[in-house]
Amino acid sequence: LLHRMTKLAQEFSDANNLSHTIHGRQSSPQAPLHGWRPPPAGIYKINLDGAVKSGDSVRGVGVVVRNANGEFMAACVRRIQASYGARQTELMATIEGLRFAIDMDFTAAILEMDAQDCINSILSTVECNGIDGLLIEEVNYLLHNFRAVVCQWTPRCGNKVAHTLAQFAFHCNEFVTWIEEAPRWLLPVLEADVLSLEY
Repeated sequence: LLHRMTKLAQEFSDANNLSHTIHGRQSSPQAPLHGWRPPPAGIYKINLDGAVKSGDSVRGVGVVVRNANGEFMAACVRRIQASYGARQTELMATIEGLRFAIDMDFTAAILEMDAQDCINSILSTVECNGIDGLLIEEVNYLLHNFRAVVCQWTPRCGNKVAHTLAQFAFHCNEFVTWIEEAPRWLLPVLEADVLSLEY
């Protein structure tokens, strides 16, 4: 298992020009500045996002998983009734995405989000206190359930599907999932990502 994990980590590094290793996990704080890109063969990419509804205590999180061919594998949204700030909502989205991936056995993955400070906190070895610290602790606990995982930042243009899902979560009752077949309203956003690969 250790040999396989080392081999996967090396493939990640070769494919993504990753910068450093934290706690034995390959990690990169930043992806290239472009739209969504598929992961290497045999790896899943998990994009996630959190959304804050202005003037309300409703939060939305969205998660989408795609394979090396850019094909939709699964997605989920969760509506959360809480007064989390933007950073805490992004961390909740990370927790939701990791739990979902573990449940679906997508445990060789690249985790990608557009919240740079959250990625920095997840990769940091400096302890964080308060609610943020507890959320980051949960993230790190879940990351240990992966065979191999890369955590990286992407600009919003590389995270549009997850962003759309997080916004949709406002209109849902708690937790909704889609497996293998995406909802029709999401198809144009998914197709735009695939079309962008041709340019």
